[in-house]
Parts: sequence; structure tokens; C-alpha cells
Amino acid sequence: MTFSAQRNANGSLRLGRALSLASLIIVVTLCALPRRAGAADEGELTLTTEKVIVFKDGYCLVLKRAVGVTDEHGDLFTQQVPEAAVLGSFWATPKEGRLVNMTAGWTETAVETVSEVACQNTLEILEANVGKTCWLQLPDRSSLKGEIAQVLTLANSTVLDDTDRPALGFPFVSGRADRSASAASSLRSHVIAGTIGSQFVLKTEAGDVLVPVSDVRRLTINEMKTARRRKVTTTERSKRLTLRFAAAGQRREVLLMYFRPGVRWIPTYRVNLTSDKQQQKLAEISLQAEILNEAEDLIDAPTDIVVGVPNFRFRTNVSPLILEKTLVNTLLAAAPNLMGQFRNDMSNSLYTQRSGEFRRDAAQASAGPHGDAPELPDELTASGAQDLFVYNLPPMTLRQGERVAVPILSAKVPYRDVYTWDLHLRREDIATAPSGSGVSSPLVLSQNKIWRQIELVNTTSLPWTTGAAMIMQGRQPLGQELLTYTSPRDACRIPVTVSIETRGSFVETETRRELKALRWSGSDYARIHQQATLDVCNNKSETIDIEMTLRFGGKADEVSHGGTVTLTPYRAEDWQNYRGQPGVNNSSVVVWKTSLKAGETFQPTVAYHFYTRH
Repeated sequence: MTFSAQRNANGSLRLGRALSLASLIIVVTLCALPRRAGAADEGELTLTTEKVIVFKDGYCLVLKRAVGVTDEHGDLFTQQVPEAAVLGSFWATPKEGRLVNMTAGWTETAVETVSEVACQNTLEILEANVGKTCWLQLPDRSSLKGEIAQVLTLANSTVLDDTDRPALGFPFVSGRADRSASAASSLRSHVIAGTIGSQFVLKTEAGDVLVPVSDVRRLTINEMKTARRRKVTTTERSKRLTLRFAAAGQRREVLLMYFRPGVRWIPTYRVNLTSDKQQQKLAEISLQAEILNEAEDLIDAPTDIVVGVPNFRFRTNVSPLILEKTLVNTLLAAAPNLMGQFRNDMSNSLYTQRSGEFRRDAAQASAGPHGDAPELPDELTASGAQDLFVYNLPPMTLRQGERVAVPILSAKVPYRDVYTWDLHLRREDIATAPSGSGVSSPLVLSQNKIWRQIELVNTTSLPWTTGAAMIMQGRQPLGQELLTYTSPRDACRIPVTVSIETRGSFVETETRRELKALRWSGSDYARIHQQATLDVCNNKSETIDIEMTLRFGGKADEVSHGGTVTLTPYRAEDWQNYRGQPGVNNSSVVVWKTSLKAGETFQPTVAYHFYTRH
């Protein structure tokens, strides 16, 4: 077999014949660190996940059962140390026996193996063929024949990178696979032993010749060996949690508990609008939990999902027992937008209308049927716990990076359609009407839209938590909005869409003006008297319930058609360029509720006044 080497432009050697690296790999175990005979599992804990309690804010409580027999020192240990835990939440509670202390630290082990790997350069080929006869071609094209007597080398070692590990029989441990709980709890390095050198001794008939390796232009050896044995040392630095008990050789059972980020559940609803034979409007409401796991593998773990968020003051502070400087929140890294929107998206601010503020009177809610048993999946139960509500799910396997959707409840509840029209007057603070063409009105109205909303009554015995709701009618989607938390016997509203068959109009006229009607903080104020008329027409072919809300800066004096008035102090959002004192004007909210038959018109009015400086 002939081995030829050519020098590249940069002076390095390039193999002239391609070698199949994978075909030459033979992994041979040289040795391993000895373990005590008959005590391979002495003191080691066996951990199983007893329960995972998942909250909507991306945190979870993990409870694990640990069982083991204490060693001669009374110790139990495990390397399954969590990668994240909140300060003050990491606890070990023994079922029996006295726990002396719990220690977290690092241990280091080293394992040596020998692998047959392909030679990568001329020096390694020479080392692999010591004692064999070879023919050399030198730079001046002369040749030498002799026995490779000795290769002059020094010991050298190299840290393997990820691309070298598979070639030496080690698994690829980079990227997502390294994000598991076990990988996060250990640090592994591989060092391969090698040699460096520049000369070798060739035994010829004329004597021993010292030949520079760089002078070899062609190397010919019968039955050339192209692989050599190399030693690889694998060092692993691992976390270790040690529990010390007072007695040795005793079986102990311990409950490990820690609160950590990385698991979140998101409630989603499907609301299908139907009618029964008696034309009663019923909504089929279904709730499912979408669970995201970026924390650790959960194997056949019973899981609870919680309605409500507990108060953990130190949730951003790391427990020193996990041996990390910062709290690892992999869910925040995997879905930052999802995690960042919790406090905003789950508030009423996302509502297109003010439906989130509505709650039905208890007396009105109790008028409907109560206690309908929701159709829960098999083995699914629900229970209440203090101010939090818990859904108990059956055991599931959810590995890190996976997501799952679990049906929670399904029930039929009564609903009704409510049409709402919200008007907000924002007024320019001027004492005289604008003059000249092209000048806009000082009155600015909110969008003149009448919304169809559905009012759902929770006749089940379970609360509805805040979540996204898809509204359907059969297979026809009607819209999507946010369903707010609704306890049993309560009601909520969900905006569906803008009504195109119900239109409203608004007209305002000034009825009287009194200059210098008020003196306040050295300024004169005029009192402007206004009358507003709202006009809404039902162009649908059926009777509808409608609620109209008018908000403005000023004080309502007289309201028609049984409208109710709520008077509050000055609100800045009622005005543009307000120049007066906040204590001068009130803010009024007028609400009318009525039913309109097909083609009927409703025209309520309100007389009010406000003050403006002049």
C-alpha cells in the first residue's frame, strides 16, 4: 500500500488517499472508575414525579418522591438536581426519620477509553507502522529504503469538539438535546491523547538515518496500517444533592418540592351557539388546556392546572440549592411574546367593548337552571382550594419542548343576545363656537358601532377562567374574543361582531349659555347647557335587547326613558385641550336598557351642562 503526501500552499500536509473514518472506528473499553463491589446503588435515590401543579403565568410546582437506602454515613444522593428553583421553594420532607441536612454540590468522575481511529497525517502513519520496511521519496527525488526504527514524538492532548465525538463513538451532545434536566445538571468534556513531532529514525544498510517528516514526499509500505489506538479521557462534572440522615442502612422515603418557571397552561374555549326544540338559546361551551413544557421531562406525571395565580414574592430570585447564578426560564426564551403578554392579555383592556365589566345580578343569574353537570373526560375531576381552583388531570407524559391540548369540560348553558352601543363624547375646551369654513366640530365622538354580544350564564358547578374564546354557529365562525373569569351562577359577555342591521345616530344641540356663571381660582367660567338625542333603529326581523351607554364631561340634569345616571368626578379623557380646573366639571355616564321590536326606533334624550373657562 502506498501513502502519498503533498504539501499545500500553506505548508500543511494533505492526505493523497481518502480514508473512511467511520469504517476504522473500533471502540474498546479500557477501564472505568471502580465502584464498590456490591454497592453500586448504595445511597442512590430513585426519583419519580408525584405531581406537577401548573399555573397560567408560566410557573409550576414540582413534587417528586425519592426512595433509597442510606449508606454507611447515613447519606442518600441524587444527580437529578433541578436546573431552576425559586428561592425558598426547594424543600425535602422525609416520611419518617430525622433529616440532618440537605447539601448541594459538584462531583467529578473520569473514564478512560481507547479507540482505533484513522491516521490524520504522515507522523501518525509512521507511528502506526514502526518496525516495518518502507520506501521514501525525498524532495530531490532520491529515495531511501529502510525500517522505521523510531518516531521522535512528545505527548500531546486535544479537547474534542462536537464534530469529533461521533467519530470516536461518543454521542452528539449539543443543541437542544443538552437542554434536558440531566444535561443541565452536568458538564462533560472529552480529551484525546496524541503526539507531536517532526523527525523519525530510518534504519538502512548504511546505518541509521534521521529523516525530517516534512521531507517525505511519498511513503510506500507493504500492508500499511492506517489506524492507531488513541486514549480518550471523559471527565464529567455533575451536580449532586445529598440528604444526610441520622441512621445508616435505613430505607427512607422523601418528598422533594420546588417551584420553578418553564411550564404554563393556556385556557381556550369553543362556544357553539344552538337552539333547542323550545327555541331556548343554548351555547355548547368547551374548555381545553393547552400546556407548554420547556422545563424538564415529565414522565407519566399526574398534573394539576390552576385557575388563579399564587403570590410568590421571590419568584425571580434563584435558590442557592440549584447551584446556578440566575433563574433559568426556558419558556421565556422559547416564547418571549407569550410570556410577556400574561398580565396584559388576560386583562379587560383587550375587549373591543366593555363586556369585561359586566356581571349579572345574582338574583337574575339564579333564575336560570343551575347545577348542570359538565361532561368531563374520563378520570378528570375538579376541586376547589382556598382562593385558587384546581383541575386535576390524569397522568401524562410531556417531554421538554412538547405541547399538549387536554379537554377540561363541556357543557350546555343558556345565553342571550345583547346589542350594545357605547358612545363617549370628547369635547374641545372652548367658550365660543368655532367660525369659518373648514373648522371641525369641537365635539368628538367615539366610533358609532353597535356590537352584538352574547351573555353566557354559568349554570355549571365549575368556574370559567379567563381565556380566548372562538364563537361558532355550527361550522360557521362568528368571531373570537376574550372570555373573562366567571364563577358558577354568574354571567359574562363576549363581543361577537358589529351589527350591520342595527344603526344608531347622535345629535347634540345647545339650549342655553350663561357667561360668567362661575368664578373659580381667579377665572370666569361659562355654563353651557346641551341636549343630546340618541336614535337607534332595529332593522332586524326579530326583537332585540339593546343597551346604550353615553359618557361625557359635565353633569346630567334630565334623562328620558328611564335612563340611569352615574356621576363621577372630572375625567381627563372626556376633554381635549382642557384649560379649566379639574374640580369644576363632573363626568357623567348614562345607561338605557330596552327591547326593540323589528323595525322599531328608540330615541332617548339627556339634558346636561358643563363649564368652560372664558
